Amino acid sequence: MKRTEYTMEPRARGDFNATRAGREASRSRPGRTGAQPGQRSDHGRSAGAAAPCKARTRRIALRYALALAAVLGSAFRSHAQAVSVTMSLDNPTISISQTSTLHVYAQVIPSLRTNADRIFSWYINVLNTNGTVAGCNWSLMQKTASDQDPQTSSTGVSQGSNRVGIYDTFLNLPGAGTSNRVELLSVPVTGLAVGTTLFQVQAGTGQPDLSSDFLVAPKGGGQPYIGGDYSAALVNLNVITSAPCTPQLHVTDLSPGPGGFLLLTFTPCPSRNNTVESRSSLSNGVPWQALPGAPHNSGSVTVTNSSSPRFFRVRASLP
Repeated sequence: MKRTEYTMEPRARGDFNATRAGREASRSRPGRTGAQPGQRSDHGRSAGAAAPCKARTRRIALRYALALAAVLGSAFRSHAQAVSVTMSLDNPTISISQTSTLHVYAQVIPSLRTNADRIFSWYINVLNTNGTVAGCNWSLMQKTASDQDPQTSSTGVSQGSNRVGIYDTFLNLPGAGTSNRVELLSVPVTGLAVGTTLFQVQAGTGQPDLSSDFLVAPKGGGQPYIGGDYSAALVNLNVITSAPCTPQLHVTDLSPGPGGFLLLTFTPCPSRNNTVESRSSLSNGVPWQALPGAPHNSGSVTVTNSSSPRFFRVRASLP
């Protein structure tokens, strides 16, 4: 059988083709079947005899992905920061015991997107500067866009409140990080004490076989672009006390009479969903109804005045 090998020759050292690497990896995924037992394969061997070949092809493709990040060194193109890294929090202010979700994204820089096939691989650390205020639940980390192949990925290891040596590949996601940003990971964050912590991303460490934080595959093959820009990869999380918050509602009559407008304003409770509600009577049997557009976390709602009486309140609740 003809063996499949990847080599850095005869093209310039560092040349590679991401599409071919992904194709070779996908050929050997579990669940893909070729000839049935007893039938001849394309190479003249039975399916049973072809199994070692598939395993070898897969090992080569996966080893190839990591080898690129480890040994190409001087063959990389001159762009030192090929990828822009960013972060966000679903909720930047939470109370003690409340949870938000931290996201890390990456995208090829604008000047390289036209010629980039995809972000090929990534390797980062996530830093939490104040682990006494908030902690990440790394056992629940998600890397849904990445390959997550155990031979070419890792969820990293904890060093104090930081997580180092997280890496993965995008062999099976054409165009990853080119037209749109791609999510590298997400992880739940829980408030532990009142205060503020800063989350940051930096180039990965702790994996002796890896040296490049990002590899970007060029279209048509060739030397990869490398490097991440982490200047925007930071976000603050504020943890507040869970003391009760009672917003005060103020009503301003913008245009008197039925058919006019009332402006309802209040100071929103942070880290809460603030909902303005109304009802036609103060009797216990009449339910409160949320006004359209809830929750009203902006602290301002405009409603149409009516000829019948209405009563309003604002209710703050945990998301």
